[in-house]
Amino acid sequence: MSADLVLIRRFEAVHRLASFSRAAEELSITHSALTKSIRTLEEQWDVRLFERTTRSVMPTEAGRRLALAAVDLIAQFDAVKADVVAGDRQLSIICGAAVIDTLIHGALAAFRSRHPLVSVTIETMPPDIACDRLVRRQAHLLLFHSSTVKALQPRNALRVERVVSEPYVMAFRPGHVVEQGDLTLDQILAFDWAVAGFDKAYQASLPKPLRDLFSHHGFPRYRVLNQSSCIELAVRSDVLTLLPTTVAASLAAIGRLRSLPFPGDARFAISAVTPMGEVPSLTVMDFIAAVRATFAG
Repeated sequence: MSADLVLIRRFEAVHRLASFSRAAEELSITHSALTKSIRTLEEQWDVRLFERTTRSVMPTEAGRRLALAAVDLIAQFDAVKADVVAGDRQLSIICGAAVIDTLIHGALAAFRSRHPLVSVTIETMPPDIACDRLVRRQAHLLLFHSSTVKALQPRNALRVERVVSEPYVMAFRPGHVVEQGDLTLDQILAFDWAVAGFDKAYQASLPKPLRDLFSHHGFPRYRVLNQSSCIELAVRSDVLTLLPTTVAASLAAIGRLRSLPFPGDARFAISAVTPMGEVPSLTVMDFIAAVRATFAG
């Protein structure tokens, strides 16, 4: 660890605990060694970080600014260290919620057969936060809807490749009135719908006439975080949902739902995002291949 990072770690402990004595105890160093470290940091940077009295330790304005950055600096260092030490034995993936529901289980099963000793962490979070984690090397791979990926920044720091693209279909319980005749899109949208995701980036990617029609009907009535809930709602009620063709076909095969083509131009398009400027690891490439195979099969 560089000398500066050691000093910053010690500064962060004093700031967080508001005490030199408690910080020294936590860091397992002497009070005098900690005091000397903070003095050294102040001298190197030519700035005062704490106002000290016999009863309290208060950060200066400069100390408060450093405290805001110190936690991120330490976390990034720890993440980089863990990644280097683990090598290809750890894989961190961040996905959209609908992606986790739709294709991660199949891809993970296929990946596990090839890499049984690799530990995999899969989580979901807002795309902008996920992108920041990727750029900071705190994640190895992002999987989001392609329309969401287009809005990610900084664009020049990201390598993007399309891994899945197929039409959405409308899915509904057997016997639903929607399958009794040829209905226009306007008539179809008059039903209640439950849709996973459907964030602003995806809506903005749709043709304007379709966006306007969705807005007119208040589509969807139920915007749910995960696709499983939408499926269960469609099975148990007259609510319709949008599903990728492959997912709808598997549910139709066991009689849970039926499906028809969705008249609007909407696709389930997923992109894989990795950091620009470095070759993806074998584990990342194999997981992307497993995602593709899940839908290709």
